Amino acid sequence: MMPLLVFRERVKNFYQKYEIYLIPVFKFMFALASFLVINKEIGYDARLRSIPIVLAISLLCAFTPSAIMILLAALVVVLHVYCVSKFLAIMVVLLLLIIYLLFARFTPRLGYVLFAIPILYFIKIPFMIPILLGLISTPIAIVPTACGIFIYYILQVIKTAVMQQTTSVEDILKTYTNVIDNLVGNKQLIMTVVIFALILLVVYYVKRMKVDYAFEFSIAAGALTSILGFLVCDFILDQTDQILYMIVGTIISTGIVYGIHFFKLTLDYSGAEYVQFEDDVYYYYVKAVPKITVTAPQMKIKHINVKNSVHGLSKNGFHKQDLVEEDLIDEVEIKLETVENTEDNDKS
Repeated sequence: MMPLLVFRERVKNFYQKYEIYLIPVFKFMFALASFLVINKEIGYDARLRSIPIVLAISLLCAFTPSAIMILLAALVVVLHVYCVSKFLAIMVVLLLLIIYLLFARFTPRLGYVLFAIPILYFIKIPFMIPILLGLISTPIAIVPTACGIFIYYILQVIKTAVMQQTTSVEDILKTYTNVIDNLVGNKQLIMTVVIFALILLVVYYVKRMKVDYAFEFSIAAGALTSILGFLVCDFILDQTDQILYMIVGTIISTGIVYGIHFFKLTLDYSGAEYVQFEDDVYYYYVKAVPKITVTAPQMKIKHINVKNSVHGLSKNGFHKQDLVEEDLIDEVEIKLETVENTEDNDKS
């Protein structure tokens, strides 16, 4: 345990020291991943798939607020769809506008959640989002979580709609109807939103319980809720082939959240103290649990002045100071011998 705590302190110290440089790097990597996922799912415009364009947009997102990244990502989605269907692009604009207005009004600070969910769906671990948000946020995080799920399913529906797109007015209206039906009547989408919201609430309320290791228990409770919820969902929708992927993804997601929690907060429940005090209105009973903190060992490098050392050495490799001390000892011994010889001569 101690090596892990020391490693955590070193990571935290490194982050605090170089935070001003690391935050833009993380934002750049997240934006890059978002645009790569968009290009992978609906990359119809070859110009927007080019590496210089993707890197340039990601670099811009690294030094701007999250709202700018959301708008740029939405613009890229619309341009990709516009490349194959102008009429379908109009529908996408309206859907994304509704999502953005809903999101921006309630949770503007959780902008990264909107595209974190599609990214995590792409790497098969979307289950970590509700567990993590329940641990570090409040139930209001359900709003961006639902919006992120909706965006992921919009990308899936767009791929299907583009394949069926034709130029006749009747087929265009039919495509619009199919898109709306696939979103509004999509049972998997609705059940995913409900299960994610349930996971988030379970984690949030378990972590607030007045028991030891409440944070750890909340993560485990969220993972269990995820497995049970999606087991029911898969059986209802007859998608039993997704069960193994769901269980493995939940386990991996839980491990990642435990790692994030370890770096964020580690408590020593063995050192818990109970404090009582009062003010003019209330009498307080407070349980204080200390955080586990260790001091990372630091390497001390002793600088040796080579120039002085070289001048301070004699031909035999001894320092001048050592030679002076030896000379004084020899001089004292000579004087003692001289005094003894004088005394012997006087006696004679």
